[in-house]
Amino acid sequence: MNEQASASLIRDAVHGADNISYARSNKRFAQSFARLVYTQIWEDPLVDMQAMNIAPHHRIISICSAGCNALSYLAANPAEVTAVDLNFTHLALTDLKRAAFQALPRHEDVAALFVTAAGAQNREIYRKVAPHLQADSRAYWNGGRTKPRHEAFVTGFFRKGLLGAAVRIGRAMAAISGIKFADLLALDNAAQQRAWARRHVRPVFEGRLLSLLFSVRHPLFLLGIPPRQFHLLCDGKPERMASVLADRFEQMAGAAPSSQNYFLWQACAQGYAPGPNPSVPPYLDPALFDTIKLRLGRLNLVHNSMTAALARNGEATLDRYVLLDAQDWMDLPTLVALWDEITRTARPGARVVFRTAGSRPPFEAYVDAGAWTRWRRIDALSDDLHTRDRSGIYGGFHIYELVG
Repeated sequence: MNEQASASLIRDAVHGADNISYARSNKRFAQSFARLVYTQIWEDPLVDMQAMNIAPHHRIISICSAGCNALSYLAANPAEVTAVDLNFTHLALTDLKRAAFQALPRHEDVAALFVTAAGAQNREIYRKVAPHLQADSRAYWNGGRTKPRHEAFVTGFFRKGLLGAAVRIGRAMAAISGIKFADLLALDNAAQQRAWARRHVRPVFEGRLLSLLFSVRHPLFLLGIPPRQFHLLCDGKPERMASVLADRFEQMAGAAPSSQNYFLWQACAQGYAPGPNPSVPPYLDPALFDTIKLRLGRLNLVHNSMTAALARNGEATLDRYVLLDAQDWMDLPTLVALWDEITRTARPGARVVFRTAGSRPPFEAYVDAGAWTRWRRIDALSDDLHTRDRSGIYGGFHIYELVG
C-alpha cells in the first residue's frame, strides 16, 4: 500500500469509466479522490448485515472506504472480511482503526480517537497505537506538509477530508440562510425531521445560487461523486441536481429519529451526538469492543481494484460481496469484468450488496446476458432495506443472489 500506487489506481479506474467528453472532469476528479475523502463511511452497516445474513463460514469481500463497515461486519462473526480500496488513504485510516483496537485496552481510548475525534489526549493515544500500524500506514500518519497527519485527531478529524470540507461549506451556507441544524437534531422524530428539512432546507437548495452551483460537476467532487455518477444522480439533467440533493437530504433526515442516526449528526454537526450513549457505527459500540478486538485477525486490507482483488481468489471461495456505489463509476467492459470475477469466485447462495446513485442497477439493460443471468435481485428485501438505510443518500439499494 502506498500513495503513489493509489493515484495510479484511481486514475485508471476513473478514466476507464467514461467517454472522451468527460476526460477533463475525470482527470480533476482523480486528482481530488487520491487523498482523504471520507472520515466515516456513508453506507449503513446495520442494513448491510441484514442484507448479507452473515453465517460463521462466510468469507466477505467489501470496498473499504473509511473502514467502518468492514470492522462492523466482524460483529456478525464471519470467517473473514477482506476490505479492498483504490485509495491508499482510506486503507491507512482503516489500518489505524484496526491498530487502535489492537493497542488500546479500553474502549474509552478508541472512542477518543474515533468518536470524539479531537483533543490533546489523542497525541498520547496515537503514540501507543503507531507501533501496531503497517509501515506504509505509519509513514502516512506521521507524514504531512506542515505537521503530522495524526494531529487531525487533536484538532478535529471529522472536519478533514474532501467531504469534511463540503460539510463545512454547507453548514456555513446554511447559517447564512438562517438554517439552524440544531433545531432539526433536537426533534428526534423521523416524520417531523423530514417535514423540517422540506420546509427549511429545500427552498435554499432550490434557490437560484445553489441550483446553479449544483448543476456543475466540479463542486460535487467534494462529495466523492465522479462525473459518471453525477450523470446518474441527476438522470442526465444537471438543472435538476439541486432538487435531487434536496430529496436525498429529506430522505436522510427522515430515515430514523436523530438520536438513532449518526449519519444525520455527521451531516449537520460534523460529529456524533454528545452524551454517554451516542449513535455510532457498530464497531464503536462499547458493548462490541471485546468482540471486535478478538476478531481483528479476520480482517485483511488490499490495495487494488475489486476486480483485481477477486482475481487473486480461487473459484467458488467467497460468499458475500459489498460493492458500495463503486459500479456507478464503471463503463460496460469494466462491469462485465467485475461480474465475471464475482461469478467465478462465488459459492452457491452467494450475495452481492450494492447501492446506486440512481434507482436502477447500472447493468440493468444487460441482465439477460453474460454472468448476470446467474443472479437474481431479492426485490422485497432490497426495497425494504432501502427505506431503512439511515444514510439515506442513495437512490437504490440492491441485493443479488446466485441462483444458478
